Order: sequence, then C-alpha cells, then structure tokens
Amino acid sequence: MQIMAAANQNRFSACLEAAAKMKAAGLRPDASIYNALMGLAARSDSWLFSWAIVDDMMKLGIEPTATTFAHLIYAQRNRPYTNLWNAYDLLNQLGIQLTPPVYTSIIETYAAESNVEMMLRVFFAMKERGLIPELAAAQTLVSTLATTGHSRLAIEVANYFEEASTRQLEPKVWLECLTSSVDKLYEDGVLTCWPRVVDELNVLPPEGVCVGALNTAARAGLPELATDVLRVLKLAEIEWQEYHFAALIEAFCRNNQLKEALITLSIMRQNDIEPLESTTSFIYDIVKQDVDSLDLAWGLVDEIKESGSGLDIEALKVVLKAAVFLGDLQRAVGIYKAIPNYNLTPDLAIFNLLFQGCITAQHRQLGDLLLADMKAAKIEPNKETFEKLIYLALTQETYEDAFFYLEEMKAAKHLPPRKIYIALGDKCTEAQDPRADMVWQELRECGYRLDDPRVRLAARGVSEKRKTSEFSS
Repeated sequence: MQIMAAANQNRFSACLEAAAKMKAAGLRPDASIYNALMGLAARSDSWLFSWAIVDDMMKLGIEPTATTFAHLIYAQRNRPYTNLWNAYDLLNQLGIQLTPPVYTSIIETYAAESNVEMMLRVFFAMKERGLIPELAAAQTLVSTLATTGHSRLAIEVANYFEEASTRQLEPKVWLECLTSSVDKLYEDGVLTCWPRVVDELNVLPPEGVCVGALNTAARAGLPELATDVLRVLKLAEIEWQEYHFAALIEAFCRNNQLKEALITLSIMRQNDIEPLESTTSFIYDIVKQDVDSLDLAWGLVDEIKESGSGLDIEALKVVLKAAVFLGDLQRAVGIYKAIPNYNLTPDLAIFNLLFQGCITAQHRQLGDLLLADMKAAKIEPNKETFEKLIYLALTQETYEDAFFYLEEMKAAKHLPPRKIYIALGDKCTEAQDPRADMVWQELRECGYRLDDPRVRLAARGVSEKRKTSEFSS
C-alpha cells in the first residue's frame, strides 16, 4: 500500500525505499507493484531504473506484462533509439503481444524527436491489426503531424480516430490542425477545421489564426469563410482592421462578387475604418480589364445606390481610376460630375486621378477647369497634385505654367522630386530654352545625383554636337 500511495504521489525515491523494505521483510512483490514502480520510473524519465526494475522482476520469476513494456518503452523516450529497440527485442523474446498502450509508448517515444515517418509506420501497423489507438497516442500523432506542417495527414488521422473510436480529440488538437492549415493556406483543411473548432467545439481562435484563415479565404475566393472570421473576431473583442476587410474584398473579387466587394467599402466606413488604395486593389484589377468590365462596375454602382446598400466614395474612386487607366477620360469626367448625385463629395484623390487622365489626353483646358473646381471646393493640393499640374503643363507647346507650379510646390514646402527636374530639363532642352541650365543647377542644389549621362552632360552645358561625338567614341 505504501508503494502504491507513493507512486500515485509521484514520489519515486519513497517508492524505491518502500520496495527495498518490502523485500527485506521477505515479502514478494507482485506484477502490480512492479508496474506501479515502472509507471513512476517512466513518468520520471528514469530510463536506467526502469531497466533495473525489469531485471529484478525477471530474477524473481515474475513475468513482465504488456503494461510493463509500455512503461519501459516510454521511459526510453529521451534516449537513443537503441534503447527502444532493445526493449522491443525483449518483448518479442518473451512472446508478449503489442497492445494499444505499448503502441502509445512507441509513438510518444518517436514524437520526442518529431520522427513523423516512424510514428506513421506504427499507426498503420495498428490499423493492419485492427487496433484503435489510445486517445493519448492519437493526439500525440495528430499534434506532431500538424506542428510539423503535415496538415492534410493530421486531419485525415484525426477524422479516422474520431470515426473509429468513441473518444473525441481535445479542442487544442483541432486548433493545431487549423493553425497548420492556415499556415499552409490549405483550403480544404481550413474548411474542415474552422467549423469544427468554432462551431462544434466553441473555441475562439487567436487573432493570428483568424488572420491566417482570412488569408486563405482571400486566396481561395471564400467570402463566406471570411465573413465568419470577421464575426469571430468581433466575438473575441478583437478590433476590426483594414487588412481584415481587405481579405474579405479579395475573397469577393475572386468569387466574382464585385457588387458585394463594393458594398464592403461602405461597411468599413461605417466601422470607422478608412479604406486604403491597397484595399481596393483587387476591385481595380477587375474593373480595369476592359470597357465591358468598366460598364459592369458602373452599373453595379447604380444598383447599390438604388438598393440603399451603402455606397462609399472609394467605390466611385476605383471605377474612375479604371476609366482613367483605360483612357476613357469622358467616362471619368462623367463619374466625377455624377458624384453629388450619390450624396458624396469628391476628395483630393479624385482630382489627382482626373489630372492624370488629362495628362494622358494632353487636355490642358479640362485640367484648368478641374483645378478651378478644386479651389472652389477649398481642397488644398498636395505634392502629387503639383507634380501632375507640372506634367500637364509640359504636355503643351507653351509650358510657362510648369515653372509657376514648380514655385508653388516649393512655396508649399514640398521638395520637388528628381523626376520633375528631369522632365522640365528635357522639355527646355527640346525647346532650346536657356532655362535648362537653371533646371540642372537647381537639381544639383536639391542634392540629387546626376546619374543619367544625358542629364549629367546637359547640366555641364555640353553642346548636342559634342555629346554625340562623346557617345560615339
């Protein structure tokens, strides 16, 4: 009784002392006593004591049982595999059949070094014998498979065990399968594990796993999954972020649900989340494909407005941007003029997009009208605006305003980028405008390097004839 009590309390030294007193008193321990000692030795990782206990059993003529070997093998889990094989050889010599507990110890021994191949060989050996793994063995195998990146195998083993056994795996094991699946963007795995973890086991995955599930949903075009992940984030009191909705929008776009993707922009705004240019990138990629795609998107905008589903300025902006990309400036201007009809107000980004369209079409007059509208709306230009106004002026034969906007840009405390000086210098050189020297000089004063040989030579005042001779030599 003292030995059993000490074993239950994991007091290994007390067990050994009680066993020694028992033998000194001439009392013969039975197999249950030895197995209690073996179990404690295994849990204590006392591999050498476990062998000594087996030797003592056999000296007294007590036949080791399958339980004895289950403990013996488990005690060797942190030792070289030769210890495991020695225990296995002794088991075979004694003619003891492998039982599920013995298989469990073997699997857990291999799991200590994440030896997936050997763990699977043991698992399939059990299947061939018609043996169902113990819960501990199944969980160890599934967990090891999941954490080593074998998502599909982990889920297959988990499903097999729960179908063949009356036991169910612990929630943390299914969560590991889900984590492994989202790390691999394994669509089928996520679709299997997400409802199991969230709906059946009532577990709220951490944000990292939720983001992984969102990425999988985005990549595979699974908006229903992405929507459910957002629901779970809300339940977990994790604040929604822009990148959460960006994944949902991507999922809608990949699933050919452009209307829902456009509506999502309004939902973001309602939750005080500002859509970024990257948020609408997948919508833009669809709308800019051709004129038919642009027509479809414009029709969807009207449908959303009529249905009252919620229309955000970003939805109009992305359609306008696509019109500019396709060179349909008339459509872009039409969208701009229609913005007030949707109870929305154009912002600076809208004007910058329109200025880009004017540059492409070399339509200076329209640019002036848009600039007047912008000033009337009291929208202050930014660095990008000044750049586009300069480029627009440079599309004309008379480009004096380019220098005016350059000075305005500097007055607004914006450092003109190198490309602006290059464009101005090229225009002046082409027009044989002596102000080219001033442009190159100012470029150097701004700290820009003259890496371009053409610019470097022009900045030094080298004549066109001399440049030609230098390049040809």
